[in-house]
Amino acid sequence: MSLRKPRCGISIRSCLVCVMTLAGSVVLLGSSRTTDDYIRTNFTVEDGLPDNIVNAIVQTGNGLLWVGTESGLARFDGREFIPIDLHIPDAPPQGSVSSLVEASNGDLWVGTHAGVVLIPRSALDQFDSTQLTYYQLSRGASDEVESLYQSRDGVIWVGTNHGLYRQESGKFVSVISALSVNRIAESLDGHLLLITGRGFVEWDGHRIIEHPGLAASLGVHDDQIFNVFQDRAGTMWYCSEAGIVRRGRRPFARLHPYQVSRTTAFRTYEDPQGGVWVVSGIGLYRAIADRLETPAPDIRARSFYPAKDGELWVGTNGNGLIRLKHRVVRMYTSGDGLPNDTTMAVLSSHDGKVWVGGNCGLSVLEGERFKVYRERDGLLNSCVWALAEDQNRDLWIGTYGGGLFRFRDGHFGQYSLEQGLVSKVVLQISVAHDGSLWIATPDGVSHMQNKHFQNYTVAEGLSSNQVFSVYQDRSGGVWAVTQGGIDRLVGGRFVPLPSAQTRDGRLSIRLAEDSLGDLYAMNSPKGISLIENNRLVAVNENLKVLDMVESSQHNLWFSGIDGIIRIALSDLKKSVTDRDAPLDYARFDRADGMNSIQCSVGAPNMAITPDDKLWVATVKGLAMLDLARPQQGNTKPTVFVGAVTIGKNKELAGRELILAPGTHHVELHLEAVDLASPEKVRLQYRMDSVDAAWLDADATRTAIYTNIPVGTHAFHVRASGSDGVWDRIGILYNITQRPYFYQTTWFRLVSVSALVFLLFAVYLIRVRHIIRQTHVRHEERLVERERIARELHDTLLQSFQGLTLHFQRARNLLPERAAEAIRTLDRALDGADQAIVEGRDAIHDLRSPALAAQGLAEEITSLGEQLVANDNNKDPVQFRVVIEGSAQTLNSDVHTEIFRIAREALRNAFNHSQAHRIETEVAYGSNLFRLRIRDDGKGIDPEVLNRAERIGHWGLAGMRERAQRLGGELEVWSEPGAGTEVELRIPAPIVYESSSVRNKFWLFWKKPKKDHEHHA
Repeated sequence: MSLRKPRCGISIRSCLVCVMTLAGSVVLLGSSRTTDDYIRTNFTVEDGLPDNIVNAIVQTGNGLLWVGTESGLARFDGREFIPIDLHIPDAPPQGSVSSLVEASNGDLWVGTHAGVVLIPRSALDQFDSTQLTYYQLSRGASDEVESLYQSRDGVIWVGTNHGLYRQESGKFVSVISALSVNRIAESLDGHLLLITGRGFVEWDGHRIIEHPGLAASLGVHDDQIFNVFQDRAGTMWYCSEAGIVRRGRRPFARLHPYQVSRTTAFRTYEDPQGGVWVVSGIGLYRAIADRLETPAPDIRARSFYPAKDGELWVGTNGNGLIRLKHRVVRMYTSGDGLPNDTTMAVLSSHDGKVWVGGNCGLSVLEGERFKVYRERDGLLNSCVWALAEDQNRDLWIGTYGGGLFRFRDGHFGQYSLEQGLVSKVVLQISVAHDGSLWIATPDGVSHMQNKHFQNYTVAEGLSSNQVFSVYQDRSGGVWAVTQGGIDRLVGGRFVPLPSAQTRDGRLSIRLAEDSLGDLYAMNSPKGISLIENNRLVAVNENLKVLDMVESSQHNLWFSGIDGIIRIALSDLKKSVTDRDAPLDYARFDRADGMNSIQCSVGAPNMAITPDDKLWVATVKGLAMLDLARPQQGNTKPTVFVGAVTIGKNKELAGRELILAPGTHHVELHLEAVDLASPEKVRLQYRMDSVDAAWLDADATRTAIYTNIPVGTHAFHVRASGSDGVWDRIGILYNITQRPYFYQTTWFRLVSVSALVFLLFAVYLIRVRHIIRQTHVRHEERLVERERIARELHDTLLQSFQGLTLHFQRARNLLPERAAEAIRTLDRALDGADQAIVEGRDAIHDLRSPALAAQGLAEEITSLGEQLVANDNNKDPVQFRVVIEGSAQTLNSDVHTEIFRIAREALRNAFNHSQAHRIETEVAYGSNLFRLRIRDDGKGIDPEVLNRAERIGHWGLAGMRERAQRLGGELEVWSEPGAGTEVELRIPAPIVYESSSVRNKFWLFWKKPKKDHEHHA
């Protein structure tokens, strides 16, 4: 909607210069009431606007305001302007924006210096330049667009400096050529109303219809008609050099005041409510009946847009963008007769009059102005703090320093310390049901009845003498709110309300009752509590309120230091039981017309008059809200996630957000569009499975998350608009955090399966281990039995065999050789003792300490000598021990086993070989230890040798098992009649104690060998 000059004859800009020159002599008779009905806000380049020359304005369905300027396009959400880059590849620079149209399907059409650009609806919330479409209107000629319009049949029309175009099949075709088209409108019959270089013409879809006598009838030339418009009622409006004229039931009727209607008019607009607005050379006017009234004086409009919610947006020719918003709060100040702008208390009397107490007197509204009572009128102290009216319709005035005054029949009477009042400072006056007065002061409570005072202080039970307010409820109970808490009068004494004696820094300052009889306490610095069952129940902990009144619509109105607040009684009751639901409340502040959001602390500081007007005392004037009129719109703000910041990169949010694995920091930038009252919008958000409760968005409107869990999460956003009502449903935005492979479900299933398999495998291993241990213990028992059997064979049985031989010899010597027989028996007894020791040691697997102290060669020599001595052969056996190499200290356990092998071999040789010579060779090699025992006896039967044992004997088998346990080898060689040789070979690291690797081999040797384990 542009007010660019027409390309014909005398320019609109030239007309503007003339009009502005004459404007000083024009008397504007528009209603001052209309001017006061609007709040004006200016936006310029300092606020982010691309240019102070605004050519076009339009609001799209998502609530955003789009502004076309000489420096390009911008969008506005009520808080900030965001420049829109219309750069399109292979298209010329777009330059200035002259016209804007929202199509019926929600798309935005932009007319520029270079042609037409289409921004699809899908790109409006989150602007994406890749979705733009550029239309070139002609080849060779200039494509500068003058006007855009969508007719009722949905066709887009474009007026340029060289013709008219219409959209057909995705392109624009020429309809009228070689003619400048500056303005396009549509009549009720579907004809296009065109302002061209030849003046005003119509297009009926097939041909141009001329109106040759129209200009003359308006008193102007053809090129001095600037706009023709037909409203929804059928009235034709003509804007020309001669002013504004309308033609309906009466031909060419002018509006009052004539001075305004005869001033050059450039454009007419119709708002959503059917009102007609006129842009003239001296301002913006609204046609009301037969009059023109201005909402704001001295606006030089270039473009105009009436929003659906009642706001007016005006583009100027150098002064930026102007918003005109309906004023909700009317302020009365010293200009309306008040003694000054600081008002303390306000009271509605029985006759509907408004009484106001302030720092400089008592005022009463009479008509449109206030009458003031001061000291000269008998009010000896004009610092008024409290007001009340009793049942006799007497007005009572509490002052700060002068005590109490009564106003009756135009005269003031004073009651102070001399009359019994407890203090000269009166903070509140409460009229009791019996007509008496309860008075709150900084020094206690005074009860005035029949001009007599009864005072209450801490001596009468008050928690503190510093009394803020006093109140009598419907049941007759008297309450005092003090510095120490809330007290109630019981039987002539005040009794404290236990739960009201708080220690958390909050202090109740005033009480009020609703129409249901519930009593509320207003707390400082913030909060509202309900007195229920002799205790305080928190109702709200965030609102900063001072006083409360209830309207006939059952709305509770609160005054406070943050403005005026409205809460429906039903909503406040609901908030007590439903703590999770947000509280619906509307706030009225400077954006609604208040001069200051801080209300005064006088009592009462709120009053509702019989004509349903709310009056509130503030520190900068008396505020008035007409409760019979809608205070605020009920338009829901448009909410969406505009952009996201991932790490340090900011990007468009899209329809959903998919995060790469390992994303640790995400910022969600929330958008809530409310052009009328953006400062009143409240936002809450919550992410499912992440946030336990709804979170309030701060001023940046950014939700920050770190380490979002893997999976898809619903991100909820809800908002309350200027009317304070929350949208319980809100919007839903899905956020998916992709996992690393080890965070996926399949990986977890595989891991769990592997873990179960592993546990099962461990279980099987454990079972097998237990079974093996059982087998090992069984085998150990068998081995132990075999060992004991071998040891008994090697020691005890052989010793017994030797004893048998001794006894046989002794028997043979008796009686002839008794002395020799005795010696033989003695040796037998010594052998028996030795056999007992060897048997015990064999059972306990011990070595004789005497043997342990000897070397291997010495042990074998001693054994051999003993065997020679016990030999009964006639020819004694020759026995010797041969040592090769340097003798080494052997490992004690290995030493014992080698000796037992040697002992078994020697005893076999002495007992069975019938040899003449027996020789033992001990070789200490560096890599190998070798033991050889050989004789020249009869040899071993080949069958026994192959079987490795004789039936019922353990000799050869025992030696071989011992050799295997040592990690060595045992070989037996024998031929009948050629003797026998037994050779034992063991690696040096196993045998020698000094070997560096002996311990490793020994540990290995200690483990059971498989062939040992399975030996039968």
